Amino acid sequence: MLTPVGRGAIAVVAAEGDAARTAIDASFVAANGRPILQQPPDRIAFGHWVCGAHREEVIVIRDDDGGVEVHCHGGVTAAERILTAFAGAGCEVELWPERLDRTAASKIEAEADLALARATTRRTAAILLAQRAGTLSREVSGIRGDLASSRLAAARDRIDALLARAQVGLHLTEPWRIAIAGRPNVGKSSLINALVGYQRAIVFDQPGTTRDVLTADTAIDGWPVRLVDAAGIRETEDELEAEGVRRARQQLATADLVLWVLDAWELTGDPQAVMKQEWREAHGPTAASSLILTVVNKADLLPGDASQPPTDGVQFVSARTGERLAELIELIGRRLVPAASADEAIPFTRRQIELLSAAHASVVAGRANDATAVLWKF
Repeated sequence: MLTPVGRGAIAVVAAEGDAARTAIDASFVAANGRPILQQPPDRIAFGHWVCGAHREEVIVIRDDDGGVEVHCHGGVTAAERILTAFAGAGCEVELWPERLDRTAASKIEAEADLALARATTRRTAAILLAQRAGTLSREVSGIRGDLASSRLAAARDRIDALLARAQVGLHLTEPWRIAIAGRPNVGKSSLINALVGYQRAIVFDQPGTTRDVLTADTAIDGWPVRLVDAAGIRETEDELEAEGVRRARQQLATADLVLWVLDAWELTGDPQAVMKQEWREAHGPTAASSLILTVVNKADLLPGDASQPPTDGVQFVSARTGERLAELIELIGRRLVPAASADEAIPFTRRQIELLSAAHASVVAGRANDATAVLWKF
C-alpha cells in the first residue's frame, strides 16, 4: 500500500515481480484488451478489476523495471480486494506503515508521513510538513552540537523549549478536548450546537435532559477540537441522571479545557466567583480550576448594558442568537494554544518526547555522552 487507510478518494497499490504480473493478468481487464506486458510503460491503462461477480474501475500503470501500480477507489474494501489478489498469486503484502519504515529517509520523516495521514486541519498539516522537511531534525542536530562543545546549559534550554511544545505536537493528530459543563439547564447543549454550527445535542428546557456524554469534532483557529457535552452537575435521586453526572465528572478530569457555563438571567455576583463556588461544590474544596473558562450564556436576555465586557477568563455569549460567539471561539483558541508556528521545531510523537525527556535527564546529570546517544535515536 502506498496510501494510508482513511479519507482519501483514491488508494494506490504497488507491486513488482512475476507473481504481481500474474495477479494483474488474472484480475485486470484493460479497456484496450491487452495484457499488462503489452501496455506502454509509464502510461495509464484504464479497465476493470474483476473479483468474482464484482467489477471495479481501476487504472494500472507499469514501469520499465517490471513494477506496477493499481489506482482504485479509496477506503478499505477496494484496496483489500486487490491486495488479496496479489497475495493469492504469491506476493508478499507490505502495508503502508511498514513501507514507510523501510523507505523513509529518517525516522522523523516516516513518523511525519504517518501523522500527516491523521491530520485534520491545514494548520496542523503545515506544522507536520515543516517537521518532515527538517525543522525538528535540524534542532536536534543543533542540540547535539551544543553537547559536543560542552555547552550543557544551552542544550538543556533547547530541550526544555522542545518539551514545552510537546502537548501542541501531540495535538497535531489528537484533538484538544473541551468539556462543556455547569449546572443543569444553563444552555450547555445549545452552546455546543452553536459552536459546531448544527443541531448536535437535544435542547429542552427541562433540567437533566442530557444523560450521557455527547461529543462533536470541529476546528478552532486551525486546531482540531473535540467538544464534550455532559450532564448538568448536581445531586440527584434519579439513577440514570446520576450516572450521567458521574461520567460528566470523568470528562472534566481529562479535558484540556473546561467551559463552565452560567445562566446570565440567574447570575448574581461576580461570574468568576460564582464559577469557583460551583466548581468547588461539584468537585470538592481542593479541586483545581486553572483550566476553566467561564461562559455566561443567555446574554440576550439581559438589558442592553448589563452584560459585562469580556475578560481573559469570562465571556458573555448568547448561544441562541450567536452574540459574542466569535469572541468566545477566539478566546478558546488563545487558551488552548497561546502561540505556535510552523517555523518552530515541535516534537509530535510520544517516542520523540520520551527521547527528549531521557536526554534532558542526562544533561541535568552532566552526562553529555549519554544525552548525545539518546538524541542519535531520532
